[in-house]
Parts: sequence; C-alpha cells; structure tokens
Amino acid sequence: MRIYISGPLQGSDDLDAARRFYEQLAGLVQRFGHEAYLPHHATDPVTASSLSAKNVFTADLNALNRADAVIAHVGLPSTGVGAELALACASGRRVLGLKRPRERGSRFAEGLVLDAGGNILTFADDVELESAVQGWLAMPPAWFGQPRNIQPHRRVVA
Repeated sequence: MRIYISGPLQGSDDLDAARRFYEQLAGLVQRFGHEAYLPHHATDPVTASSLSAKNVFTADLNALNRADAVIAHVGLPSTGVGAELALACASGRRVLGLKRPRERGSRFAEGLVLDAGGNILTFADDVELESAVQGWLAMPPAWFGQPRNIQPHRRVVA
C-alpha cells in the first residue's frame, strides 16, 4: 500500500524537527511493509523554494492520487495539511491523524477525518506512535477501500 505522509512544514517552529518526525513516520510505514511518500522530498519550502505554488500543488496532488491512504500530523494548524485532508477524505482515502497530547490542531480538520471514517490518535512517545501506525496499517485491505482519483478544482467547477 502507498501512504502519503502529510504534515505542516511552512508554519513549523522547527523545520528540521518536523522533517525528522515525517521521516520517522515514513520509516515506520516502510518497516511494516508499505511504501511512503514524503512531500518534502520533492516540494520542501526551503530546499525547493524555487518551485511555484502551481508546481507544488501539481506534484503533491499527483503523489496523493498515487496513494492509497494518508497519515497526517494534525497537531498543528496548517492550511496545506487541511487541503490535503479534504482532498484525501473526499476521494475515499482513509486517514490516520496523529498528534501529541500537548498539541492543538484544527478541530474542523479532525472532525473531517473522523466523519470520513478515519482515525485521530494521540501519542505520548515513540512506542505509542509505533503502535498506532502498526495497528492502523494492519487493518484489512478491504477497510481501506478503493480511493477515487482527485481532479483539480478547475475541472469540477462549471
């Protein structure tokens, strides 16, 4: 299964720590036998700062379309993560939202994930994080369903 890793970068107080966390998530996904896509490998706000907004959108949308499901850090407010969650949920992709006990993300984004049949889990340490990811990835393939292709907005609005 292909998993899209979503998380705040642009608004992060510590961009290096954010990248390390997403790398940790990708490592867990891979260790449990799945493929992970990390947007910052292609569209990082610092290392790929010359990319236009349209190119970032296109690259990440294409990757989201190739993904079967999404794991998202929902503990910090992020416009980009919210947009990715909305597209993922609307296209039938299951979402695992993760946050730390002290974090306060968007309640709307969390509600969106829950309404679409996803999960929001709070983890206090690496052991709980690993357990959450492993348990979610162990769900039967039928539970993840068959996501639909996401069409860019300009093609769906009359």
